Amino acid sequence: MLQISRFSILCLLLLIFGCESKNSSAKEYVIKGQAEGIYNGVRVYLKTSEGGQNSRVTDTAIVVNEFFEFKGTIEAPQMRILTVNGIAGQTALVLEPGETQAVIYKDSIYKSIAKGGDNNRVFTDYKKGYQLIIDKISRLQKDYMLSINDPEAVSEIQKRNKSMRSELKDYGLNFIKSNSGSDFSLILLDVITEQKGFNAALAQEVFKNMPIALLKKPYNKNLTQKIYFKIQNEVNKVEIKVGTKAADFTAPNPEGEMLTLSKILGEVTILDFWASWCKPCRVENPNFVRIYNKYHEKGLEIISVSLDRKGQKSAWVSAIEKDKLNWYNVSNLKFWQDPIAQLYNISSIPATFILDRDGKILATRLRGQALEAKIAELLAD
Repeated sequence: MLQISRFSILCLLLLIFGCESKNSSAKEYVIKGQAEGIYNGVRVYLKTSEGGQNSRVTDTAIVVNEFFEFKGTIEAPQMRILTVNGIAGQTALVLEPGETQAVIYKDSIYKSIAKGGDNNRVFTDYKKGYQLIIDKISRLQKDYMLSINDPEAVSEIQKRNKSMRSELKDYGLNFIKSNSGSDFSLILLDVITEQKGFNAALAQEVFKNMPIALLKKPYNKNLTQKIYFKIQNEVNKVEIKVGTKAADFTAPNPEGEMLTLSKILGEVTILDFWASWCKPCRVENPNFVRIYNKYHEKGLEIISVSLDRKGQKSAWVSAIEKDKLNWYNVSNLKFWQDPIAQLYNISSIPATFILDRDGKILATRLRGQALEAKIAELLAD
């Protein structure tokens, strides 16, 4: 597995954030579109690329004589979705300063073309390469159905399919590796590192080798920092399962005192992830209180990690007092971005881990009677 020192990454960040240009003025974009077969008056929309209800319209144009045009200003290249009233589906393009030519195919809008500017050229190459792998996998599926009665052929097809799917999984990162100088590649890396279980070692290598000139662009500063921390969080994750040692951490309690897990372990410790806004957590808290009061003198400790948001410290402290959580409480007030939650791969709460005196994980995800039964077993006289 590829290992890259934190020192070299930190040096890279110093170069990125220490050499900023101050020129961040907005620039004009123009999209000249051709829409053969689409009637006059039909509206064409540019939308942000977020999925579902988060997507929003950023510009609108009207088809006239099978042509349409968008004009506006944009600070930096961004992904946009293009849709047409009355036509199912959508197509994507990179919205960037300068002129872009778009050709809309109403019968297969996802095959529409966007030309103009380096980023759309790179994006087009990315889509072509991705589609080639998809086509190969589709052909393998057809070959599988034709060879279903031939065990040797089926075995060979399954091997090839596994290889192709592995190639598909890392296609984006390998594409960036070969096209590391474009803004689209940085945008793509941001998308990839949002996905669960991305190849952190490869992403780290790709990021390290991206040109400093790209990463130090003023409009890329926040995006670069965001990607860096996502990669580091994934690289630093530990495997959380019974029998492994719990990852150590330090975090502030309500008074601002820093508490370290390894220094407050009892004979048995419950590590509890919760939040004041989490109703199932609040319902479970009386059970924690009862177990703590019953077994604390026998060596039970509890440390509760709250996933409350920034600005909600008062709600967190109030919940501690109301629910009588008279044990160790810590929070970074960073919601799901809490570094401890990320370290423990927390995707839902409440979540519990039972640890022994050395910090080894003995059980996970226990609640109610099952939790008390386990504590009673571990602290039996």
